[in-house]
Amino acid sequence: MRHRSDGLQAYLWDLVTSAMGQQTTMNAHDFQNHVLKRLTALRPGWTVKKGPEPFQLIIRRVQESDLRFNLDSFYQQYREQPSALDRLFAARLRRLDQECDSEAAFGAPLILPVLRPASFLESAGGPVVYRRMLGDMVVTYAAHYAQGMRYLLPQDLTAWNVGRDHVEVIALSNLALMFRNGMKFTGLETDKNGRAQMLMLSYVDARPYGAALMLLPEVWAWLEEMLEDLPVVGVPERGSLIAAGQRAQLMGRLRHDVHERHREAAFPVSDHLYCVENGRIRQYAR
Repeated sequence: MRHRSDGLQAYLWDLVTSAMGQQTTMNAHDFQNHVLKRLTALRPGWTVKKGPEPFQLIIRRVQESDLRFNLDSFYQQYREQPSALDRLFAARLRRLDQECDSEAAFGAPLILPVLRPASFLESAGGPVVYRRMLGDMVVTYAAHYAQGMRYLLPQDLTAWNVGRDHVEVIALSNLALMFRNGMKFTGLETDKNGRAQMLMLSYVDARPYGAALMLLPEVWAWLEEMLEDLPVVGVPERGSLIAAGQRAQLMGRLRHDVHERHREAAFPVSDHLYCVENGRIRQYAR
């Protein structure tokens, strides 16, 4: 099950899954070009080029010294686990982000989506970059630092010479890589015919992008696989997502949990439930 939204998900799917479906292991030359292309796409504040040393990339950052990225050990890991390239790339990208975290002139190396209620636009204290989603939610985009985050402003996009659509693809691609690298869900199971069956799954984190997981097609597909049912999802606060199967007879509990968390949340998002119908996210009204 794949959900397409506003025409961007098709491009997003190609971008974040560019390493998947590889039939043969890349040689060193193709691997270097692959890493260069993905870094350039996911970090618009970096200028990435091949370095003077063999099998080396140079990452040039605004008002910062160049960062040399030697690919030898990364390539060796890939040769040993070619099917795990997305996970290995996400881990390497996280390390590079940590090394580059001091850079503030560009905004931040890591951009992620953050779901907020539509009313947030009235209280944000000024214009922010956003996309309206359904009736009661907006997708905002935030630059993340070790010490916190800040919402992207229109002047950021002007300074970077990029459009909102490009920023959205980058943010969702970053979130998809994080999901693939491991975001810990908790589950409620029951015994069915002698085997465990998952009834509910939830992700709760102090970090502000858990609710935005509902924007990823692969998260819906994973939830459907784990729940063995069509998922219904709630996003009561910006850091959490709760899901149950439509046939699990837990809609009452799911609604109650979502309402309670939304009522008590410091950063509420929505007290509604959502599902995917005909490839689009809709409010669940059954």
